[in-house]
Amino acid sequence: MKPAVKKYFFQFFGAMGAYAGALIGSVMVLENNEFSTALTVVIALVPMIPVFFVGLAIFTFYRSMDEFQKRVLSEATIASALVTGFGTFAYGFLEGAIALPDFPIIWIMPMLIGLQGVFAMLLKWRYR
Repeated sequence: MKPAVKKYFFQFFGAMGAYAGALIGSVMVLENNEFSTALTVVIALVPMIPVFFVGLAIFTFYRSMDEFQKRVLSEATIASALVTGFGTFAYGFLEGAIALPDFPIIWIMPMLIGLQGVFAMLLKWRYR
């Protein structure tokens, strides 16, 4: 395994572990206590701190990639953003026109990441 991949795995999974702990901790604290609105906002956003470090790990790994890998990842990211953007935009129009359930915005980032993975696999297959 390349050193850049090892570093990425260490940083990414370390940050994801911290995210899981922060998420579980903040949910437990908020479920079992009542706080002022300002403190509730701070506690609810604590899991975003490790998410920042996930982003740093991704940027660091991206900088270690060769041109082909960067192209595939960039194209996959653009395709993911377009599909997610158009899909959620269209769903928003449909929510107002017909009786559809609300779409929680918390699912947009996982949708982006999941679609990016799908498009990256498709692009790697296309370019092989």
